Amino acid sequence: MPEGEKPSRFKAIRERVFSLIGTNQTWNKIPQFLELLEKGLDKELFHDPEKDELEEPIPLEDLPVDEVLRQSGPFRKFYEWAFPVSHVFRITHRYGREFLDNFLPLDNANYIGRGSYKFVYKLPWNQVVKTGKSKLPSDSIFGSLYKEVGKDLEKYLKKEEIALKNYLQAKTRLESNQDEIEFKFRRLGLERLHYWKLKSLIPDLVIPTRFFMGLRVRNTPWRIPTISLTPCDQQPLLAGKHLKEFTIKNEKLEQNPILNKLFPKWKLNFDSHRFGVVSKSKLKKIAVDFNRVIQVTKYLAEEEKLIFDVHSENIIITLPDFDLKIFDFHLFDDYLYEPSEENPTPEMDHIILIEEFIRSFELDK
Repeated sequence: MPEGEKPSRFKAIRERVFSLIGTNQTWNKIPQFLELLEKGLDKELFHDPEKDELEEPIPLEDLPVDEVLRQSGPFRKFYEWAFPVSHVFRITHRYGREFLDNFLPLDNANYIGRGSYKFVYKLPWNQVVKTGKSKLPSDSIFGSLYKEVGKDLEKYLKKEEIALKNYLQAKTRLESNQDEIEFKFRRLGLERLHYWKLKSLIPDLVIPTRFFMGLRVRNTPWRIPTISLTPCDQQPLLAGKHLKEFTIKNEKLEQNPILNKLFPKWKLNFDSHRFGVVSKSKLKKIAVDFNRVIQVTKYLAEEEKLIFDVHSENIIITLPDFDLKIFDFHLFDDYLYEPSEENPTPEMDHIILIEEFIRSFELDK
């Protein structure tokens, strides 16, 4: 760093965090970081099977469930009917072969939504599991961070996951199958890297998540199950609502006539009485957290050339505490976005939207 230049605030935070962890830890040694992180996840994701039936499930109406995202086209509906999902195992490598544990029962009745890259299922206890959608390597998510993961998988996968990958690849002679296995494990590492980028900067706002390689099982009409290897993740289930469910559309934004007709945009205003009265002190706390998200968005764009692609579907406000939480986010290379006259840098689209939303709190009144 040139003399007299002040270190970035977030770089200073990172250095401070890892000085506290200990001098034997290295910032780039991701598996060590994941081991530390998963120690906390054991508590966050703990559940007692004998007490699951006694636990009060969170009612569906209190969950951040988007009814639009629950809908599927006719082909998908037929597929789910003919080949209903049954369960997911975590698959790893022990005793010189594949090893299955962490049985997670699934069914179509507990399918609660989907994103661009995952299907979401509610577990019988207050947690969710998300299974990866099939994606091609040409998808925009597999950019510079995916290449970074591929350069040294041992930084992003556990030893037993590396052993499992090698074991599965050795069992097939087809190069296409070996490439597909490689792709799925790199994708698992990529999901962890995306999560780590935000978790290391705003840890209290990111929902705790455990990533693992899963074996998804579907039933078939001929009673022979089908299985598929796919990256998965598991999270606690929180009562709350998506950010957009707290908004009201009362002012249409002017665009050109074609966009106004086909893709109308609305100014989003916060409805502080929709799910109970949100106090001014809570609104101030939400505004502070949103500003932290803005600072992280700027940092990633300026320092790492990454766009934190945050949408209202990736943000929930918990009930009844009204805390801001972020989940299922992804980062994309900035060159994928075209600047506009209004916003010369791509991250500004997200930042301006959040700033407008904060202004709708009317905290200055």
